[in-house]
Amino acid sequence: MGVGSHRCCETSDPGISYSREGTNIVPLFGDLDASPTGSLEELMLNEGIQRPPSDPFHLAADTEELVETVLPPPGRPGRSSVRFPDFGFPEKPELDKGRAVVMDADFDYYHPLQKRAQVMPMINEVQHHRPRSSDLPEPGASGATPKVRARNEVEVLTRWAVIAGKLMFSSHTLDTVSSIFVLRAMQARLEKSSRVGGWIESRARKVVSQAASLTVQVMEEDGDMYHTDWRSGQRAGALSELFTPEYVDTLMILADASAKVLALQPVLTEAQVPCRIFGDLHGQLRDLLYLFAAYGFPGGDAAGEGGMSYVFNGDFVDRGAHSLEVLGLLMALKVSMPNRVWLVRGNHEDRTMNEKYGFLEECQDRLGENIGRRTHDLFQTAFDQMPLACVVGGQILCVHGGLGDGRWDLNDLRRVRRPLGPSDLDELRWVHNILWSDPIEDDREEQFEEEELGPVFGVHESPRNEKAWLFGWDVTKTWLARNGLAMVVRSHQSKRNGLGFDLMHDERLVRVFSARDYEGHQNDGAVLLVQPRGEDQKDEVHGKKKTQMMSLRAQVLGSYAKAQASL
Repeated sequence: MGVGSHRCCETSDPGISYSREGTNIVPLFGDLDASPTGSLEELMLNEGIQRPPSDPFHLAADTEELVETVLPPPGRPGRSSVRFPDFGFPEKPELDKGRAVVMDADFDYYHPLQKRAQVMPMINEVQHHRPRSSDLPEPGASGATPKVRARNEVEVLTRWAVIAGKLMFSSHTLDTVSSIFVLRAMQARLEKSSRVGGWIESRARKVVSQAASLTVQVMEEDGDMYHTDWRSGQRAGALSELFTPEYVDTLMILADASAKVLALQPVLTEAQVPCRIFGDLHGQLRDLLYLFAAYGFPGGDAAGEGGMSYVFNGDFVDRGAHSLEVLGLLMALKVSMPNRVWLVRGNHEDRTMNEKYGFLEECQDRLGENIGRRTHDLFQTAFDQMPLACVVGGQILCVHGGLGDGRWDLNDLRRVRRPLGPSDLDELRWVHNILWSDPIEDDREEQFEEEELGPVFGVHESPRNEKAWLFGWDVTKTWLARNGLAMVVRSHQSKRNGLGFDLMHDERLVRVFSARDYEGHQNDGAVLLVQPRGEDQKDEVHGKKKTQMMSLRAQVLGSYAKAQASL
């Protein structure tokens, strides 16, 4: 399916209290009524979600099997915490010693109707490859058409451009070093200043704990359903369950607090590995909770060095039925775990898009016209402070859209000043393309008639809008070489009947999309698990360890529409 087949941005009750007498709270962070003591990392280390060594391919059906008491270390009181299943997937990456990041040969597939998971081999439909120069006729041969000659020339030029780019990066110019010093100074400032008030952080932790409890409830539901049918007819939806009956106040507090935390963090953030990367969510809360249950809940592991990071790669709202819940939960995660959870801006984290595609309307319908508008404005303040990209493990660039024309680098991004409103994004075309551009699939020529073909390399106008670009494999490879990175992970596109992820551009670019059955596409939802392979080596310029080899593994949540069709 070609570029034109993708779509993402152009379609269109009584509350549960936080009483400790009840059993509806999963206290991930200890005593919810007590003031926080010690750092969040210490609390998470002692109180985190645990995973039992149960049947790796079967989810427990009873709450008692999912929620149990963890035996405390000697001298420490015991507390309850939720235990989600560990599927124990085998890890079989086919590592190429010449590559810093490689895609696993298998992926994990969770079937929500059967509540079972399995390991599946990578299929051709998600791997996009173009004909190599060695497979094409020689320039002087009879089959060497102008198109073939042009493609051969691009292959040669790109190889030289990659070599030149690596040499440029290895020289570590003064500009690069100075930018890194600025970044490190901002990070030091963050360590001292990013913590919000203790009561706000405690309130955010309650939301996260309640989300874990709601996740257990979702997993206990019989069968599966479309996200639009879940909690349908309830104006409050899951708001009161996540944010208490005073959910309006909680949402406003979280929006304001997260905006302050985001403003103190760099516009180009860095996440440690291991890490999970989520694609578009578009207000599909049930899918988000299902993915958490199937593959890992934030804060559910040890919080020390090597603990799991989470990157949410934009488009949290619009079109889905529970945008307020999704956004509020992500902001609670950000406030609770500011250095473990990263929110990357997408093209729908934008006032103009929200007024057109539903988020403003949802705020006013569910919160009241005036209060809904005020809450929406607070969210927009947070959107304008969100980072535009995140580098995972020093090797993987996460951006929502893509590279655009590729005529920018990480130093340009580090110098971008926020807040960034709609007018600012329009004036900076390259920044606009970080949110809006799309890659050209390498095998596009095999999917269209000859007269409809366009080149799979270079930069071309996008059908999305007049400022957006389409970019080919040569742009990706050259940009990565110039910036010393190994792979790009992006989102922004849903593929009909797709698995929620695709691999292209010589296995240097991966697309991930997390919302199932988006706009009737019958697509699966996916996340990407990034894991280190081999020992770390110190990066002399950054002054810290840089992972030298990593694997990328897709973890898929099956489509409800596909499951129904197979019955």
